[in-house]
Amino acid sequence: MRTLKTLLFAGLVLSISTVKAQSLGNTKEAIDNRKAMVVNNKQLKKDIAQLHTFKKKIIAFEEAFIAHDTKQIKVLKADILSDMKREIKQSKRKIEQDQKELKQSRRELARSKREASRHRNKRSRAHRDDVRDKRDDRRDKNDDVRDLKAQIKRTERQKEIMKTIKAYNFLAKKAPGKHKLMTNSKLLNEFAKTMEADIAATKLEIIEDKKEIIEDRRERREDRRG
Repeated sequence: MRTLKTLLFAGLVLSISTVKAQSLGNTKEAIDNRKAMVVNNKQLKKDIAQLHTFKKKIIAFEEAFIAHDTKQIKVLKADILSDMKREIKQSKRKIEQDQKELKQSRRELARSKREASRHRNKRSRAHRDDVRDKRDDRRDKNDDVRDLKAQIKRTERQKEIMKTIKAYNFLAKKAPGKHKLMTNSKLLNEFAKTMEADIAATKLEIIEDKKEIIEDRRERREDRRG
């Protein structure tokens, strides 16, 4: 009889510990998601302002080239390369952030899988809730994989464009002026497109952050109910 009571008590303690761990995990996830949203909103404002400035410099560079203003061409080329270097540095930080988010989403998916598998009654509400959480966490992980791959691809293209612009001698008279202007304007505008893609990705990330915050609230309600 004493052995049975001991086993029942141990089972109760284990059950309480599991629920408490689940609740703590969901709370940490909610805090992380809110922090990510704040960071992404700040980054979005900065990216939009920097894109606007970069486009103005492209126009000024084209005008200086057409006017054969060699002094202004040199100044603007150095300025544009400085902006490109800054963007690539920011892109590398975004890759690191995406890698962190992917690690977090993988941990959350592993946890939701464990939670979904612990139910003996597969028809219980708790089991259905955990299965839904697992589905949501798998979707989040897949989104993070997609975001990371896209960010790496953009960053590599930014490096290629910067390398080409840096090596090009805009003052040389070998190639026709119109050809030089068209070729390099195309590259500069392509770089601007990568900045626009970064902005679009950040906007999408903010939408995903909002969805995750809503999911966090639901999970905490389930924890209290459980």
